[in-house]
Amino acid sequence: MASPLPLVSMTEAGDPQHVGQKFARQQHLAKHGFPVPEFFCLTTTMFQDVARPLQSAIDRLTTTVDRTSHQDIRRVAEEIEKLFLQVPLGADREASILAAFDRTFGAGGMVAVRASVVGRALEESEDSETDPFAGVSSTFLYVRRDTLLNSIRRCWASAYTPEGLIYRLAQGRDVRGLMVAVGVQRMIPGRRSFVAFTCDPKTTERRTLVVAGHGIGEGVVQEKVGVDHYFIHPETGHIDRELGHKADMLCENPEPGGELVRRPVPEPLRDAPCLTDEELKRLAALAKDIERSFGMPQDIEGTFTEDGTLHVLQARPIAFDFRKIRVWGCGNVSESFPGVTTPLTYSLASYFYEVIFYDLLRRMKGADARALHDQTPAFQNMLGFIDGRVYHSLSNLMHVNGINPFIAATSMRDLEDVLQRDASLVIRLPGHRESFPSTASYAYALGRSALGALTVTATFQRDFEAFETWWKQTLAGLRALPVEKEDPLVLIHHFRRVWTEVGNWWGLTLINHWYINTCFGLARRLLLKWTGADPSALLVGLMCGAKPDAGTHALLSAVALAERVRADPALAKRFDEGEAEALWKSIDAGEVPPEFARAFREHLSEYGDRGVQELNVERPNLRDTPWDLVRVVQSYARTSVTREELRASDRARRTEAEAQLATLLQGHPLKKLAIQQLLERLRTVIGLREDSRFWRGQLFGFSKQVFAALGQRMAERGVLAAPLDVHYLTMREVLDHFEGRGVTRNLGELAKLRRREQQDNQERQPPRDFTTVGSVADGIPRAVEAASDDTSLFKGIGSSAGIVEGNARIVLDPGAVGTLGKDDILIAKETDPGWLFLMLASGGIVVERGSMLSHTAIAGRKFGIPTVVGVANATTRIPDGARVRVDGSTGTVTLVAA
Repeated sequence: MASPLPLVSMTEAGDPQHVGQKFARQQHLAKHGFPVPEFFCLTTTMFQDVARPLQSAIDRLTTTVDRTSHQDIRRVAEEIEKLFLQVPLGADREASILAAFDRTFGAGGMVAVRASVVGRALEESEDSETDPFAGVSSTFLYVRRDTLLNSIRRCWASAYTPEGLIYRLAQGRDVRGLMVAVGVQRMIPGRRSFVAFTCDPKTTERRTLVVAGHGIGEGVVQEKVGVDHYFIHPETGHIDRELGHKADMLCENPEPGGELVRRPVPEPLRDAPCLTDEELKRLAALAKDIERSFGMPQDIEGTFTEDGTLHVLQARPIAFDFRKIRVWGCGNVSESFPGVTTPLTYSLASYFYEVIFYDLLRRMKGADARALHDQTPAFQNMLGFIDGRVYHSLSNLMHVNGINPFIAATSMRDLEDVLQRDASLVIRLPGHRESFPSTASYAYALGRSALGALTVTATFQRDFEAFETWWKQTLAGLRALPVEKEDPLVLIHHFRRVWTEVGNWWGLTLINHWYINTCFGLARRLLLKWTGADPSALLVGLMCGAKPDAGTHALLSAVALAERVRADPALAKRFDEGEAEALWKSIDAGEVPPEFARAFREHLSEYGDRGVQELNVERPNLRDTPWDLVRVVQSYARTSVTREELRASDRARRTEAEAQLATLLQGHPLKKLAIQQLLERLRTVIGLREDSRFWRGQLFGFSKQVFAALGQRMAERGVLAAPLDVHYLTMREVLDHFEGRGVTRNLGELAKLRRREQQDNQERQPPRDFTTVGSVADGIPRAVEAASDDTSLFKGIGSSAGIVEGNARIVLDPGAVGTLGKDDILIAKETDPGWLFLMLASGGIVVERGSMLSHTAIAGRKFGIPTVVGVANATTRIPDGARVRVDGSTGTVTLVAA
């Protein structure tokens, strides 16, 4: 194979091993139409030819340098530079360089001469993705033809600058075998220069950050002049500014060969924005296009000339240290674990995530057992517990999902939508292409994981039916256990056995989530493409009319009890006037009709694990507080709602939506058939999700019983002051106490401390989404105020069509609310299945969190209640009792003047 050319033009400079990553990327930019100044490049081949006679001396100097002495490192760098300044280039080589200069720029041209250091591997080279080595090699500006060769020699020597040597030696990197490519590029006389990051380099959040100042880029990059900071939101284009005082700038020296000179910025420009809104929008669009062309976030340098022309001078990957970055979010998870909760709930939730995601990845077959084992830290850290609240550690959650190359390649955007992140963060995923050593290994892993996905798809229905059978059999056995009487170790044995089996089955629920996201996204895209209109409102109706799921059966059972109450005048009077606990005592004592008492007890037996915040261990099950069911029945009994009305309303919305679909796709029977089949599948998998959520409540209900019994034993033995103090210990602390692994006997004091902390946490205003860099404990936002907005219009996501007007009822604790009416609009942070009694009684629903596929949205659609989710700070911005209008189609909530 012929050796690479010693000198190449811009169009030939595509191989980073020979021209350095800096110039290979510039060639990439130019090839894709970005405004890059023309250049030619002296390749590493020329460097090796020139440096060959010097190599033994360089090796001797670098191997004997005192790594602890900056003075000795500087001495070595100076001696190596002298070697390069004195080595003969040869007449032919000099002539070829000068000819390229004349050909490219003309004899009177002005250029920038830049070095790009190439290591033994690309990841050890300048401008690598993991370590940019920024600022350690040399650049010479405003270079004329007569000083070109000297500048090139000094660029070659810059592989061994003091900064470069210190940088590499401090990291334990080898300083042998370094090469240098040199780019000779047309000099652009910039008047306003910038550095643009396509995402926040500290937090990975996808907002464009632009740092800009007057003069040439050297002043901005090296922070030698005052600068502005601009933050551009990726979705809205909104620009936040932090303007600096820009007193001076770096400019060209009028004396040939002189250093850059510092000049004052004209007085009117010193505190004014350096870049206009139009220029910033143009720059943000350009930066986005550059990022898209490289496929990863970029750090871009450029400048505007006097006439406003934009030039791109450099682009390199943003080097993130993902070991230090954690992105936190409560979207989606707060629906299951809302508000301040306890260490026991958090630890059980974290364990649940660990075992079910492991089962998902095992089933998908994208990674072998060893690869899954190596990701154990990520599996164990998908949830965080911050100020008493459960958060997704999005960094770890998305990392785990990205272990499978097929999921990483096809479903991550859908996952970000579910997590309500709007693709707003950058996280390195182990299943992405760049994580594999070669294209062949990536292709193999992707093919293997795609085959696994096909296999899972082919057997999913059968597997889910087997899952349901296993769970119902297991649950029957669990309910037969004498939990209150069992020995603690026997209880723990049953607990561990069940949860071990959970880890062999429950990954199917996550595969089902994958189906939901895929089907919903595909249906939305097809309807948008085929109808040309936003299909959100149409999909709301089309998803109605599904086969009733377990949660719906629970609701209909409660409505049936209310119908029985209304049908019996004496019973109706007692339920209308009586207190809930007294009514339960009369039911328990047989003072009501036997048929009603039997139906009431059957509901408790079948649906007793369903309730408000049913996954929070500190919340008792419905069967433990049956008077809460009395309250639900009272609420329904005071309305006219019936099971048949609910079913009919659901069918009517489906019929109306299907008629609209038929009109939109008239004359396109195949498209209509495709959409109908896709929607039927979507309705099915949504039903399976609601079933599995019901089973999850039963699983947590059993776990509550176990830990309640263990807490009772600990209280009896004086370990805890009261049985309920067990909620302030973690799952492992409780199990360790009984199994001989406890690290302290003073668990009672620990529980007291955590109880006090929980009270403090109740007073904190929780951050919604945030990023920490370094120690999480030091990076948590401590004062997050509710957004102050005096407008009468609030925007969210319309998730159940219809318009309703009523009185805002702010509900933070559903247990503290007796009932709502159809003239009430339920305003909450989020809901869970236990809120259904309030949701159904209300005229409309507004929540701060949620997506089109959240429980709130699905329940609103299911029962025809106008619903808007994702209204930021709704519980603090909307006054309690205010008259509001809710539009579930447009996603707007409006304050109505009295």
